[in-house]
Amino acid sequence: MTARNLGVDEGRQERGLPRPIAGELKLDRSNALLAEARRLVPGVTQSLMKRPEMFALGSFPVFLDGGEGALVRDVDGNEYIDYICGLGANTLGHNHPAVVQAIREHLEKGLLHSLPTEIEVTATRALVDLIPGAEMARFFKTGADATSAAIRLARHVTGKEKVVTIGYNGWHDHFMFDTPGVPAVLREYTYRMPLMAEADEQPLLDLIAKKGSEIAVVLLSLPYKRVVSTNFLRVLRETCHAHGVLFVLDEVVTGFRLALGGAQEFHDIKADFVCLSKGIAAGMPLSAIAGPREVMSRLAELQVSTTFGGEMLSLEVCKAVLGVYKDTDYIPRIATLGKRLREGINENAAKAGAPLRVLGYDAIPFFLFADDLAIHTKLAAQFVGAMAKRGVILRRDVNFMSGVHTEAQIDFTIGAAHDALVEMTKRGAFADIPAGARS
Repeated sequence: MTARNLGVDEGRQERGLPRPIAGELKLDRSNALLAEARRLVPGVTQSLMKRPEMFALGSFPVFLDGGEGALVRDVDGNEYIDYICGLGANTLGHNHPAVVQAIREHLEKGLLHSLPTEIEVTATRALVDLIPGAEMARFFKTGADATSAAIRLARHVTGKEKVVTIGYNGWHDHFMFDTPGVPAVLREYTYRMPLMAEADEQPLLDLIAKKGSEIAVVLLSLPYKRVVSTNFLRVLRETCHAHGVLFVLDEVVTGFRLALGGAQEFHDIKADFVCLSKGIAAGMPLSAIAGPREVMSRLAELQVSTTFGGEMLSLEVCKAVLGVYKDTDYIPRIATLGKRLREGINENAAKAGAPLRVLGYDAIPFFLFADDLAIHTKLAAQFVGAMAKRGVILRRDVNFMSGVHTEAQIDFTIGAAHDALVEMTKRGAFADIPAGARS
């Protein structure tokens, strides 16, 4: 598939390789802004996952200035191929024509009106047409808004109060019950269960069988370092329903990435309803829950309300980008490019004697150096720093393909990864890793 299919000028995209960075990465402006941000902004930025400590402080850009397609530039003028993609929200890259056009065409109508607007209806129609089993939907602003609404709705529908959460479902109290500032009593209402390995599957099923009479919902965000089997997901759903527990997919990340209909379509399973965000509006602030009328209609009985859920520009962009997903080869494109990236990096890592492996879903490549978290974190920080110097920015684990990455950019990244891993090998970065700790 060519970039033109996604509404992007192909010639401009094919030139999208970063300018070479001579010598060490110069980050003077980034560092100056960082010092000011430490005085003004708690945690430096608005998302924990964007804090400089999450990458490679000192050898990685802190502040970006702009972007075009899959290429971004930092405030010091350095350019990079971007696999962070706005933490997965920038499904169509940066400054995509469909997004820009939707904003320009509708800006003069206003941002937020005093009564509902037509776009609330038409954007909902476009959304439920893509989501398997969906007949109704409600919009919010963040993924945590959507998952919190899901918890309240599930409790209302089932009459039960306890919940099972799997993966990261947001920062609100019922998910982060063991962090500072949250009443300790809330831990009594949430079971947080891992699903990072096959060995985690049976304990989850056992918990539902044992505690199902108290559990309202299993809220599942699929793990990214492995592809959970469809058979297990079907067994999980059947176990939930056998005990009167709702089975809800948190598709904040997997929605509009694994398939047009998300994980439900990819795995051929049916959730009671789903939570969506990130790719739903290709970077504009929007989230939703969507599902069958039987369940979703009960939301009208609850105090679930947000002033900005009807903000018009995000809904216009949502409608526009859902059309892009539907009318182009966006889904197979990101899978194909992700596979090319995975196979190329894994092959070169093996040749370099490096323990790095790219795992999981091709559209959401997961980089892993070691099963031991401390070892992985140490090596991943060195790796992303080495990649930034070569014109590529990555997260230390979960990364994302966008519809406007090109084969040339993928191959450039594979080559940069080879050079970075060879450099790390020569420095002896992998020499002391116990064999059993390698990925």
